[in-house]
Amino acid sequence: MSVTFEPAKWYAATARDNNEACENAGREFEVNPLYSNGGTPQVECGLCGQPMEILTATLLEPQPEMP
Repeated sequence: MSVTFEPAKWYAATARDNNEACENAGREFEVNPLYSNGGTPQVECGLCGQPMEILTATLLEPQPEMP
């Protein structure tokens, strides 16, 4: 599944670690909030540091205030 992100927006997302060599392999994690950056956000595993697959994302409404 491919998720399309709007640049400079906040999302609630679910990501999965697909690195078979990691203890987190196959586990899904809630990422809230996730900032979309320029429309290409990245989530990394806290154990192995490898990129995780973003499975779902929902635009947060209202958007969080930037400090």
